[in-house]
Amino acid sequence: MSLLVDFLSLASVVGIWPRFVEPRMLCTTELTWPLSPEKSHLKGLTIVHLTDLHFHRKISQRFLDKVARRVASHRPDLILFSGDFICYSELESGERLKNFLNRLEAPLGSYCIFGNHDYSQYVSRGPEGIYDLIAPPNPMRGVWLGLKTIFSSPSTGTGVSDRVLSIETHSELAALLKQTPFTLLDNATVTLPIGLNLTGLGDLALGRCHPERAYKGYDPRFPGLVLSHNPDTFPRLLDYPGDWIFSGHTHGEQIHLPWPAWARRVSQKLARLEHRAYTRGLFRVGDKRLYVNRGLGCHKPFRFCSPPEILVLKTEEGR
Repeated sequence: MSLLVDFLSLASVVGIWPRFVEPRMLCTTELTWPLSPEKSHLKGLTIVHLTDLHFHRKISQRFLDKVARRVASHRPDLILFSGDFICYSELESGERLKNFLNRLEAPLGSYCIFGNHDYSQYVSRGPEGIYDLIAPPNPMRGVWLGLKTIFSSPSTGTGVSDRVLSIETHSELAALLKQTPFTLLDNATVTLPIGLNLTGLGDLALGRCHPERAYKGYDPRFPGLVLSHNPDTFPRLLDYPGDWIFSGHTHGEQIHLPWPAWARRVSQKLARLEHRAYTRGLFRVGDKRLYVNRGLGCHKPFRFCSPPEILVLKTEEGR
């Protein structure tokens, strides 16, 4: 079935770009974090945020090399990864993944969380609108699901089925990460010696997002960065500390239709979020910022107006 999709893409001029060109077009987004006087001790930091690698055995080594070189070129002080290392809970070619992650080092460390693909069983939004165990869809079934989403109004709450709550951590992936520079933050906070909190939340789809537990170690004297895979968590984190929240999950809509307005609403709907606005880019509520990264990979390489992304955040004194 996958070969059929490739053939249809090649047979169509329109299909060549999103299937074979754009998924390899790695883009860098640069933002600045203006610091208030009490946060000026963080001046001059470079922070790289990555997400949604979706590593699998067929992923291009050339693309992985490009990502590693691009990250290194920015000389990051800190690297953050907000989940979905793998696809559909399948750890394929683990040695290649480990070798790639070992190239992503930074002086202040590399920190990560798990996404909904990173637990021992794959979880996504089911037909009833709640998060449940889902069989990995074949391409044609994925197209059919997309059409149903467009022409219906499915429930998109944050409910989780009972059987999802018993799913365990992906022990092989957790063990692999221990052989890399990455530290997994599973509903936990660490405070770096420079005076910066890093908080990592479990994934919303697994019922593992527990901010009351994650923020227990948060030092209120210092600012903080938060990793939360699913941007639907943003509203529930507004009452907790932290200056930036970094998310992924949506792949920037993956098929992004920027214009006209009705088309944009369709592409946002396809992301199947409860809060449809939070599909890509920067959002601000008060002093808190959310950045939804388009991510590096996808389950099936197919992107339109949503190329892979690396976020580079630099700190500077506020004016």
